[in-house]
Order: sequence, then structure tokens, then C-alpha cells
Amino acid sequence: MGLMDKYKALFTGPAIDVASEIGRLLPDGDRVLVHSQVVPSGFKRGGGGVGVDGRLMNLVTSAVETAVSRSQHTGGEEGSTARTLPNEAGPYLMVISEQSLSMWDLGMTGNQLPAEHLVTIPRAQVASIVDTGKTAQGGVPVARLTFADGSFADQRLISKPGPEFWSVAAAI
Repeated sequence: MGLMDKYKALFTGPAIDVASEIGRLLPDGDRVLVHSQVVPSGFKRGGGGVGVDGRLMNLVTSAVETAVSRSQHTGGEEGSTARTLPNEAGPYLMVISEQSLSMWDLGMTGNQLPAEHLVTIPRAQVASIVDTGKTAQGGVPVARLTFADGSFADQRLISKPGPEFWSVAAAI
């Protein structure tokens, strides 16, 4: 266990067994294959600031940053599959199961139970999950989720999944 792992453990507590905890919440006959903590690349930026001028400027700047980021990282019309995914800063747990792709909120530390279900998309509606070859802060890979309706959403895979994740993703 490295130094950063030790610091993380101090602040986050014990990791949860995702297959067990989320698996109990899936429909009968479904099971967790792989998972990753994610942050939407096109997440909604917040604005803060002090004073009326600073706050207003931050709100305007955040709105522009959000619009630009969403146009690059989320595609599809309102009501499309990609637009049903969470778009706050997260993090969220993305689960690929035998029957679906789902998103869950386990809090900022990624281990707060009970998990809050956010969205489930049947696997038949997921066209692909691919590594874009790009990285975000901390060198985390960015995956593009593309759906049967042509919409897409980029997700930062903050838990840096390994070969097993990409093998399951490639089989979709």
C-alpha cells in the first residue's frame, strides 16, 4: 500500500464490495461484471465568489464553461439516452452488468451506503464504450459511451480501471 493509498484510507474508510452491494440492488438474474468510479467530462460547473460583481462574473463564466464542455463531451438531443446520465460533478459509480449499464451515487468517498440509484440503461441501448485515448486531471482515462440513438457522453474513469474493464467494455 503506497502513501497515497494510506491517506485515502484515512479519509474514505473501508472500500465496499461493489459486486455484493450493488448486485443485491440489480434485478434478479443480473450480476455486476465490472465497475468504475466516474465523473462526467461535461459536468455542470458551479460558480461562487464574493460580492455581487464577483459572484455574477463566476456564474457567467461557469455557464460558458459548462456549455463549451457539454458541446464537446455530451452529444444528442434533449431526451436522448446520453442526456439521461447524471451531469453534476459526481463522482458516481458506473456499473456494467450482464443486462445493463447503471450509475449509482455512493457519495464523495465512494463507499456511502445505501447506494442511490441514478439511471439504468439496457445493454441493448449501449452501442459502445471506448477509451478515447485522452486523459483528464490526474491522468485518468476518458471513456466515450455511445448509445443506440446516436447520443454520446464522455466519462472520466477516476478509478483507472484495468484490462478486465476494457475487455468487458469492448464486448458490448
